[in-house]
Amino acid sequence: MRILFALLIYNLVLYSALAIAVLSSPFIAYRIYKTGKYRESLFRRFGLINDNAPGISKDDKVIWLHAVSVGETLATIEFQKKLKLAFADYKLLFTVSTETGFAVARQKCKSADAILYFPMDFHFSINRFMSRFNLSAIILTETEIWPNLLAILHKKNIASFIINGRLSERSYKNYIKYSFIFRPVFSLLSSCMMQSALDAERIIAAGADAKKVIVAGNIKYDEIKSYMNIDSAGVYEKFGYGPRDLIFVAGSVHPYEDEKVVEAYLEVKKDHRALKMIIAPRKFDKINSLFDYLSLRGIKYEKRSELVKTSSRPSCDVMVLDTVGELVKTYLLARAVFVGGSLVDTGGHNLLEAAVFKKPVLFGPYTHNFKEMAAGFLESGGGILVKDENDLASKIKHLIEMPEDEYRELSDRAYNEVAKRTGASDKIILCLQSSLNFVIIMLNLLDFI
Repeated sequence: MRILFALLIYNLVLYSALAIAVLSSPFIAYRIYKTGKYRESLFRRFGLINDNAPGISKDDKVIWLHAVSVGETLATIEFQKKLKLAFADYKLLFTVSTETGFAVARQKCKSADAILYFPMDFHFSINRFMSRFNLSAIILTETEIWPNLLAILHKKNIASFIINGRLSERSYKNYIKYSFIFRPVFSLLSSCMMQSALDAERIIAAGADAKKVIVAGNIKYDEIKSYMNIDSAGVYEKFGYGPRDLIFVAGSVHPYEDEKVVEAYLEVKKDHRALKMIIAPRKFDKINSLFDYLSLRGIKYEKRSELVKTSSRPSCDVMVLDTVGELVKTYLLARAVFVGGSLVDTGGHNLLEAAVFKKPVLFGPYTHNFKEMAAGFLESGGGILVKDENDLASKIKHLIEMPEDEYRELSDRAYNEVAKRTGASDKIILCLQSSLNFVIIMLNLLDFI
């Protein structure tokens, strides 16, 4: 009864929102036309357009793996390879929610037998999507909770797993606030494999069965391992820089934060005229505000996308990384690295992406999405906390001017933070094998009875 009540309330809100969207459709259509956003994905996610999945037939047993966007997609690449090896008799269906994620998946996810858009959480969208496949299980990355989807899977006796599970403080508070909806929904999950003990505690408090929750670690760390033996010369050549270039990389920078980063760069450049900057904005739909600010401050810059089109090398001191899937490699080029989303209250981003190249990592005080990781970096000395743009400028100068032996010591400490966090993929695969085999045995037993 609790799940029926939860779904009733949820669907009243969901379908009311759909009705409002239909009434607002002329305005929405205009916005899509003007911005281009959702132009490709909207009808597919509603189930009004069904793309072909030639790599999967109707009779194939299918494991469905879902990641939201670019970061989650990239994090699953090595995991997908291991999943295919462990479940050789199954086809792998991979879905994403965003258009940027879809583009990256088509380019990078070679282990997937089909790549499609994830259906919206409406009954008609889900049922039309699922009717095409002989699904054995769905694996949701991070903590993607869709009540209608999970209810339909449960009704059809299809196993549902969360891997790489994480509940930010904000998400956790919302799940608790609306526990009358989400507590029964969490109980539908077959297993939850969480990143940390804190995440495990939170998802149990939100309603997941404690017996089905384990701490497995973060598969993003395993994906980062693939960069440990990268061809450095090839990366320099790819981006058009040389080992002697003095470069500051600011990654995953958010609106308003980008202005702080630019000001810090300009301050450091007063003493280090050769300093170059690669700045990677997190929000591409807000990227024009960064271009405007650079122009306002009289800074000549180049877009990475234009350099790629013309096969040109950088000629300006500032490059804006407006391409997808290239950020991690740029960290290799840097003397100083700042990981964004941390000087503004958005929760921070993955520090390991820079640390894997033995770079000490600068980050701001807002790291609540990576609380355990940030604390580990600060404790070991592989990370350096900055309070504001003035402090950021001071710490960049400190890293540039630091004696090489001290820099190497900090670099090694940062690298050790990566090394001690790997192995999650193997643990998750073992748990999936055990759980899925158990589910299949139980379903066969039910059929026999």
